[in-house]
Amino acid sequence: MGRLEYDARRRTLLQLPLLGAAPALGLLAGCTLSTGARQDFHLLRDPAGSAAGSAGPHIDRVLLIASAALPGLYDSDRMVFSADGKSRSYFQFGYWSERPAQSLLVLTEARFAGAKRFREVALSTAGVRGDLLLSLRLDELYLDASSEPGQVRLIVTAELIDWPTRKLLARRSFVQAAAASPRDASGVAQAASQAVSVVLGALLDWTVASAAAPAA
Repeated sequence: MGRLEYDARRRTLLQLPLLGAAPALGLLAGCTLSTGARQDFHLLRDPAGSAAGSAGPHIDRVLLIASAALPGLYDSDRMVFSADGKSRSYFQFGYWSERPAQSLLVLTEARFAGAKRFREVALSTAGVRGDLLLSLRLDELYLDASSEPGQVRLIVTAELIDWPTRKLLARRSFVQAAAASPRDASGVAQAASQAVSVVLGALLDWTVASAAAPAA
C-alpha cells in the first residue's frame, strides 16, 4: 500500500465517529427542546392583604401559627375539582405553585403580622417561644363544577391552643365559597384566593376574640 493511499484511508477512518455523532447530537437537541406534558402553575393569594384588618383589642402575647392538610387528596400541589358534587378528581394540567396548606400558612402569618393585633406573630417552626398556637387544617379546597356557575369551596378548621399548657382554648371551622369564572385552573386560582382572603379576615377576628376571652 502506497503512502498516499494509506493517508487517505486513515482520514476516512478518523471521520467515521464524527459522521456518526451528527445524528446523535441532533437527537439530543430534540430531547432538550421537548417540554413534555404541559403543566400550569398558579399562586394562592390574599388579595385584601394586611389592609383588611379590623379594630379590636391588642393581645400582648406571642402567637405561633402552624398549618397542615388532611392526608391524601388535598395534601398535594394538584388542583382538585368535582364534576358531580360528590366525587373528586385532579385537574389534568392545573397545579398550585406550592401546596395550598403551605400557602395558607404563609398568607395567615402575613395577614396577622400586618394587623398588629398580637405582640409578635411567627411560624411554629421559627424557633420563637410562643404563648399561643393557632393550628390550621385545610379540609377542602376544590372546584365544584356540578352546577353553573362553578364554585370554589374552601373549608379550614382552626384550633387556638394555650401553648405552655397545651390547653385547647377554641375550635372553629371556616367555610367559604367563591364563584369561579372561567371554570379552569386560572379561574380556580382567582376564586380560591378570594375565598382564602375572606376566611383570613374572619379567622383574624375569631383568633383575637378567642385569645382575649377570659379563661374558663
